[in-house]
Amino acid sequence: MVDFEGCKTHGPWGFSEGNRWVYMPPGFIKKIRIIVKYGEAVDTIGFQTKSSEGGVKTSSFGSKCGQKTDTICIDYPNEYIMSISGTLGNFWGNGVVKSICFMTNLNLYGPYGHESGSTNFSYDVDGAVIVGFHGRANEYHLTAFGVYTMPKSLALVPNHMPKVCSSMSSMALPKDAGPWGAGGGKPWDDGVFSTIKQVRVHVGELNVIYALQFEYLKSDAKSVSSQIHGGTDGLKIELVNLDGKDEYLTGISGFYGPIEGYNGLEAIVSITFHTNLRIHGPFGEERGAGYVYFSSTASPGKVVGFHGRNNGFLSAIGVHMEYF
Repeated sequence: MVDFEGCKTHGPWGFSEGNRWVYMPPGFIKKIRIIVKYGEAVDTIGFQTKSSEGGVKTSSFGSKCGQKTDTICIDYPNEYIMSISGTLGNFWGNGVVKSICFMTNLNLYGPYGHESGSTNFSYDVDGAVIVGFHGRANEYHLTAFGVYTMPKSLALVPNHMPKVCSSMSSMALPKDAGPWGAGGGKPWDDGVFSTIKQVRVHVGELNVIYALQFEYLKSDAKSVSSQIHGGTDGLKIELVNLDGKDEYLTGISGFYGPIEGYNGLEAIVSITFHTNLRIHGPFGEERGAGYVYFSSTASPGKVVGFHGRNNGFLSAIGVHMEYF
């Protein structure tokens, strides 16, 4: 299994054309190379990585040609990438990444390309370091761009960078499904782990899911608990216990919609956890008219993490899946 423990996926932002690519280096990113054509679109994105053993590896994605090349040199661990931003738009009839900008703890690099794109995208979360990239590219342009992040407390520790090969185009990576639920709220993402050991479902008198908390197992069998996702006003905690070996989570389902007495505020009102052996739940109250059903169980796989949003309750929930 690919070791993505502690990493979180964001994006990609952009278009569906082109082949998927991933760059999760076995070390720290030393250089980023950006090639643009006619100053209007990002043709190529390339990376150079230095491993802890001193070896250097390069990879690039997109076109093999272009008119202008810029190179960013990063002085890791004194300097590290904290955020990205850019624009998306149309170039010669194709959806492309029109511009991109990188911000480190020390410098702002870019924008590279043309900022006249019709859609802006960005990633910026305090306390996180960008440790890898992913996206889509065709033979002419970069069409989508996303990032992998890790908490700063882990990313800046020697020998703790992700242990992943950088020849990426055909790797079977964990995939995001969802989140399903109400719009708005504060987003959260636990990342991916070897397995889920326990789910703590916070419920109360409103028959709504107040919050969820997860206990994960890492590949070294050490346990780690997530934050409480949602509110803390639940009166009771229901437990879903899994051994992570014979029984593991395969998906979730439930309903979301308005909370009675909260002036149209919506949240997850019911959730059920599906494993390879049984069904746990439903927790909360399954609803009918005016509520929306959701499910992640369409494709066989294993749940390896959760993400979602909260607004005082659990407003949305999604899963990271490792599909079989």
